[in-house]
Order: sequence, then structure tokens, then C-alpha cells
Amino acid sequence: MARERKITARKGPTMSAPAAQSSDVSLASTQLPEDHRAQLLMLVRALARDAARADHAAERDSD
Repeated sequence: MARERKITARKGPTMSAPAAQSSDVSLASTQLPEDHRAQLLMLVRALARDAARADHAAERDSD
């Protein structure tokens, strides 16, 4: 079982955000309606496609 971490506030450029709480992904994914799961999958694919295009453009520009 994961222990809760104590969050300490820092000032200046070393500020850090609190750690995200982990959740059981398998449980969360089964609770989504099918149309929401499909929309999320389309979004992830679009983001991956855009990232790949940006990578290819950066490679072309660096040559």
C-alpha cells in the first residue's frame, strides 16, 4: 500500500507541484461508457499523430 507523502511548500524557482494521486487504471477504464472510451482513444491517437508530425518536421529542419 502506498504511503501518503507530506507536501512541503517551497519558494522560488525550486517550487514543485504536489504529486498526482495514482489510481487503478484497469478499474477506471471499465467504468467509462463505450462512447467516452472511443472519444478518448481518438484524442490519444490525434495527439500521437501530431507529436509524430512535429518530430518529423524538426528532423527535416535540423538537416
